Amino acid sequence: MVIYFIAASLWIVGSDLVLTKSTVDEAESGFIQTLKGLNFVITTAILLFLVLRHAYSGWRHAERERVTVIDQAREKFRKLSSHVQSLREKDRTWIAREIHDELGQLLTGIQMQLRLIESRLEERDERALNPIIDKLVETSNLVDATIASVQRISAGLRPSALDHLGLAAALTEEAEQFSSRTGIPCSIAITDVPPALPPEISTSVFRIFQEALTNVARHSEARKVDAALSVSDNVLVLTVHDDGKGIDPSVVEDPRSLGLIGMLERAENVGGHVVLARHPEKGTEVTLTLPLPDQTQLDSLHENPDH
Repeated sequence: MVIYFIAASLWIVGSDLVLTKSTVDEAESGFIQTLKGLNFVITTAILLFLVLRHAYSGWRHAERERVTVIDQAREKFRKLSSHVQSLREKDRTWIAREIHDELGQLLTGIQMQLRLIESRLEERDERALNPIIDKLVETSNLVDATIASVQRISAGLRPSALDHLGLAAALTEEAEQFSSRTGIPCSIAITDVPPALPPEISTSVFRIFQEALTNVARHSEARKVDAALSVSDNVLVLTVHDDGKGIDPSVVEDPRSLGLIGMLERAENVGGHVVLARHPEKGTEVTLTLPLPDQTQLDSLHENPDH
């Protein structure tokens, strides 16, 4: 930029000297002065143009660098978020298995021992033992309730159907449990879903469905929920529609809406996207669109589930 100023100054001074030396009489003097003024204006305009162009180029370069840095940071955050979610699912799976297998087996063993003691005491046919037998029955019922709680907690952490029966069965089971918990009828229609899907896709779809139902129970004041899962042209589409009061558009952009943000991030981490919108008739509709691997890869996954 300094070079521009030096070049412009030399041009103005040099051209002024040339024009002054070329002056022959007073008649040409006025014309020469006009040329000097015009030369100054044109040179200044060109200088201003070059300076602005240089400044604009610098701004554009800085803006491109800023966008690149933001994109890199966003990609790193996306990968970190995906990694954290993957670790969280692994932890949930491990904890659910430990609770179900270890704690469940211990409680079942306690239950068997209590019933054995109860049976032995009943064989003695002594009235004095009746209060003890009643306590054993009460304790046995408490253990039964504890076993049911362990199973419920284990299923909440990681539904076994998702790992053993597939995504379709897990979504159907979740819809039934939602109806049982909330009293809100929830139906789901499933068509043309491959029997085997990559674990990260199955998990993401299930968690998005689970979060959508949670939002319905908390905020929608809905009377029913209709959901659908289908695959067409190698694209999975999940829709969850309730007949409640409808989502407020500002909520979607609110950074405090962690559940909605989690849905969007889960979808993005597996190459899909989620749209949350008011339904034209009534309520809210959540739509997940997710491209799937080609059928050859899915068949390979189905034949080799351990890989």
